[in-house]
Amino acid sequence: MSTKLLRRLVCLLFTLCVCLHAGAVLKEKNLKSTLSVLRAELETSFSEQRQNLARYSAYNQIQHKEMISLMQRSDQIALMLYSQKQDFTFDMTYACHEATEMYREFNKRRVPYDRILVRLDAEIQRYQYLTETLSNIPPSLNRMPQGNNAGQKGKNPQFVKTKDGKPLRLPFMLDEAGQVDRKACLAYVSALSRNLINMRESVVKDSEHYKRMSQKLKKVNDYALHRYNDIQHNIFVNGDQNYLEVISSMPLSYHNAKADVSEKYNTEKVKTADGTERKVYSQWRGPIVMGLSVFVLFYIVVAALLSNVLVRWLVPKRFRTDSFMKKKVCLILFVAMFIFAVSIMVARSFMYHNFFLMASKLLIEYAWLLCAIFFSLLVRLSGDQIKSGFRIYTPIMLISFIVITFRIIFIPNNLVTLIFPPILLLFTLWQWNVITRHNTNIPRHDIFYTWISLVIMTFSTVSALYGYVLLSVQLLIWWMFQLSCIQTITCVYDFLRRYEKSYLSHKIHSEEDAKKAKRGSLLSIITVSHEKHINVTWFYDMVYMAIVPVLSVFSVLLSIWWAANVFDLTDTVWKIFQFNFLNVTGVVQLSIDKLVMVCSQFFIFRYLNYLIKALYHKYHKSRIVVNGKPNFTLANNVIAICCWGLYAIISVKMLKIPSTAVSVISAGLATGVGFAMKDLLENFFYGISLMTGRVRVGDFIECDGIRGKVDSITYQSTQLLTADGCVIAFLNSSLFSKNFKNITKNHSYEMVKVPVGIAYGSNVEEVRQMLIAAVKSRAAQTADGRDIIDINKPISVVFDEFGDNSVNLFVTYWVLVEEKFGKTGEVKEAIYNTLNEHHIEIPFPQRDIHIIAPN
Repeated sequence: MSTKLLRRLVCLLFTLCVCLHAGAVLKEKNLKSTLSVLRAELETSFSEQRQNLARYSAYNQIQHKEMISLMQRSDQIALMLYSQKQDFTFDMTYACHEATEMYREFNKRRVPYDRILVRLDAEIQRYQYLTETLSNIPPSLNRMPQGNNAGQKGKNPQFVKTKDGKPLRLPFMLDEAGQVDRKACLAYVSALSRNLINMRESVVKDSEHYKRMSQKLKKVNDYALHRYNDIQHNIFVNGDQNYLEVISSMPLSYHNAKADVSEKYNTEKVKTADGTERKVYSQWRGPIVMGLSVFVLFYIVVAALLSNVLVRWLVPKRFRTDSFMKKKVCLILFVAMFIFAVSIMVARSFMYHNFFLMASKLLIEYAWLLCAIFFSLLVRLSGDQIKSGFRIYTPIMLISFIVITFRIIFIPNNLVTLIFPPILLLFTLWQWNVITRHNTNIPRHDIFYTWISLVIMTFSTVSALYGYVLLSVQLLIWWMFQLSCIQTITCVYDFLRRYEKSYLSHKIHSEEDAKKAKRGSLLSIITVSHEKHINVTWFYDMVYMAIVPVLSVFSVLLSIWWAANVFDLTDTVWKIFQFNFLNVTGVVQLSIDKLVMVCSQFFIFRYLNYLIKALYHKYHKSRIVVNGKPNFTLANNVIAICCWGLYAIISVKMLKIPSTAVSVISAGLATGVGFAMKDLLENFFYGISLMTGRVRVGDFIECDGIRGKVDSITYQSTQLLTADGCVIAFLNSSLFSKNFKNITKNHSYEMVKVPVGIAYGSNVEEVRQMLIAAVKSRAAQTADGRDIIDINKPISVVFDEFGDNSVNLFVTYWVLVEEKFGKTGEVKEAIYNTLNEHHIEIPFPQRDIHIIAPN
């Protein structure tokens, strides 16, 4: 039955039950008023019920027709399923699919008869109680008053006689108007109750029919599932005879294949009682198959002509560049497949032929797959590469079309076993030939895809020759779907790279980022430069880092499901996906779908970790600045712990790892691992203490005579990058316990003292001014605008001591720590040149050596 009709019928049944609650009253002024209001409400309910019953009767007639049609369909599918032979696998899978699909749809549209009956029973009981109450209101209709007063008409008897003849005054009595209202209420209640009882009988009958149909469909579904298991076993376990055995018994194999083809496609003939023959025409026999083939070829020719016209005549001349003309053939094929898919979809909406509906569905899917591949080639490949790209994918596209054709025409197993292995071997050799000839002229990604195609085709060929023909067929059609998904994802990434290069790079990237982009991956550039402009790039980053990778992971399952759907094995595939291949009770449950969910969530939480850090860096104004940049070491680690901790918790829940199991494992390891983790835990807590402010990434520290820049602070060690390019790591515990010198704790400058000696007799004040000017002449700025020599702090020349040969001075100034070594050398050179220019002698120790000649 149709879903729309079923919904209307169920809604109407519930309306009939629910709307009767309108016949209800609340506490009125007195009994007389209550009866008057109840009469009006019941009259309204009765009128509404009559209208609803009329609609219910009309819908019920249609529903019965639909139920009869459904019963006929179920019998038809049962006959189709039980009549299939085991040797016709494609026919059997189609019949099993129709049976399981019908049972699934039947359960989805299940009518809640039990709930409706419970509701009707409650309403009927309510009216029974209402009738009883109305009847017992004095004067009671169940027991009329005795005596002379009982026979008086038009009067309100106030007394009744008891058994001993004494008068008994009634507590109250209905007047004439009240009795009229009660009588009317009883009539309406009786009518409403009678209608509900009739409706209940009708619902009970429908429920019985429904239960019998459900049992029949369940029996058919169970048989179909049993056959599915046999098909799965034959595909993956048993196989068939290998091709050497087929060749050795070629006459017998040919005879069996010919007999199956004749039985499958020839028109059925039946002998009548008078000895004549009568032809029985089927929607699935040879003439229909040939008609469909002609129809498909006609549409392909029409689509090719239209695409040729669109590409050749409607494309403006300014777009007909050399690159466009080189891509013209591939563009025509893409437009042709697009037109073919759309036209078949339109024609399918007007057709009711079962064979055509089944075949057109597969052809539409295949056409869209080709469109995805052609479009990806057009977008990604240049004009010089397009021909090579088209040729390397042609073998896999054609062999997939052959496989889908086998499925459409339900080719018998014996014929597949006979002709498919040599065909597949030829296509594998063709694939090898195009790889050796054209792989040097295509992008690196496509080279990888073609080699995978060759491996899969080789494996399929070996499987087919070994006897697993149906497994090879399934594998090839899966790779066709998977290749289309891969091409689509690759095309999306190519669009993102172009968008990054043409738009975002000019808007947010610096020249330094552009240089990094040439030698690094796009993902590294995103995480480095995009976080500075996260308010602009958040959606682009989400697509690149999360959405497309998640779709890539799910594309594997989706491709397997699509391939299984072509051969009507989706139920089997879903069972495989949900099967717990590792199931330790109370410890862990692993299945393919759970692993895919966990893997896909990795990319989501990776993006969330990046996004939260980028937003925090952009909008949080940190007071701690190291080398002109805010320090976010602690914040980055806290965000990472929160994000990945949440990911771990969700993954544990998905994998059905109970908290008790985690507790038991943790308790068991605590004693043995506790001592081993003593140093690790100590370093962990000391690392957190260092992150809070004692040492920050970017600080220059000196410890044990080693001077360097803090490159990273982890939970176990702190790494220093020395001036000579070495990386030295200190354990957090040892660094915390030692007296190290933090050179940039307060600011980024360090005072440098350069010793200078001048000759006795020199004017110290003049020399002081010369040296100060020399140091100031070397003042410069870094790329981010900071002064290398801090001119805001005094540059001084201090008289140190009277030396043996010279007057010793100290030139002091403040320099950026990271520029100390280079700038100090420049300052010393400037001091030396300045003293020479002003003829200031720089004395140095001299000794006279007297050589005494021997006697």
